[in-house]
Amino acid sequence: MIALNLQDALVARLRDIFKSYSLPTKSGAEKSVKVYPQHLPRPKGPTVKPRGQDEEESDGDMYGPEDFEENFPCIVVIFDDGTDKEENAPDATRISVRILIGVYDESPGEQGYRDVMNIMETIRQELLKERYLDRKYRLEMPFKWNLFQDQPWPVFFGQIETVWETGRPLMPNAEILTIHGGEIHV
Repeated sequence: MIALNLQDALVARLRDIFKSYSLPTKSGAEKSVKVYPQHLPRPKGPTVKPRGQDEEESDGDMYGPEDFEENFPCIVVIFDDGTDKEENAPDATRISVRILIGVYDESPGEQGYRDVMNIMETIRQELLKERYLDRKYRLEMPFKWNLFQDQPWPVFFGQIETVWETGRPLMPNAEILTIHGGEIHV
């Protein structure tokens, strides 16, 4: 539940950050950045197969033009994993969350990566400005981000890798060990 609450709080924070942020579309209209938890919505438009893939090789629904238009630009907040440190440590839980940024840009100059970088920089500045989220989660350093080396034109992606620290409840009737003067006390 702690990880899901973190994901929900991060989605809400990013939606707030990007509520007035938009990018131009092919038609010149402005389009807002959508924020999704864990996955993009399932494809519903006509499917588009990657170059060189036959019908038999298709492994399910794929994104079509309608899906690109509806879901991009986007941010996807992805829970990766969690780690608990030693027993009864107050800072025992660390949760890894990736933030995937995607934009759709059909322009021949392949400059969509610039929009990805601008979105990543906005997220970076805002999260580093206030490293606490809902007074329960603290963003740990280092703050890592990167562009994907192989961009699947006309979609461009980048990602931010974050680790959040949160407290963990102590076990009932747990023995708390303290060290005083080289001796261990229960």
